[in-house]
Amino acid sequence: MERDQDSAQFEWVNSWAEASKPSQPAAPAAETIAAEIAVESPVVARMEPTISSDQLMRDIVEIERTRDALAAMPVPVYARRRTQALTLVAPRTTDPVPVVVGGVLALVMLTVFGAAAAMTKLAR
Repeated sequence: MERDQDSAQFEWVNSWAEASKPSQPAAPAAETIAAEIAVESPVVARMEPTISSDQLMRDIVEIERTRDALAAMPVPVYARRRTQALTLVAPRTTDPVPVVVGGVLALVMLTVFGAAAAMTKLAR
């Protein structure tokens, strides 16, 4: 008896499912496939170039002006002394700290990995 009362509580689900079914018979598969394939043909639109025809020449003139302005800047005295052979520009920094830190880090890594390699070789 309790089971009948519980099923009556969810009767609305059955009525909702019946209401959501299509009232007309289903179309054959061939007709539905043909309807899906029959889509509108795509429209081909030509895009106008947004860059003007003389844009390349304007860019070249701007690059030349910037290059000439950079070339006209005076080079500091300390930068002229610090240039090395086969280099045309001064180093970005005169601080030797990055080089020292890199060297110390390289030596530490070499020692640690060398010791690890030796331990694995001795363990065999």
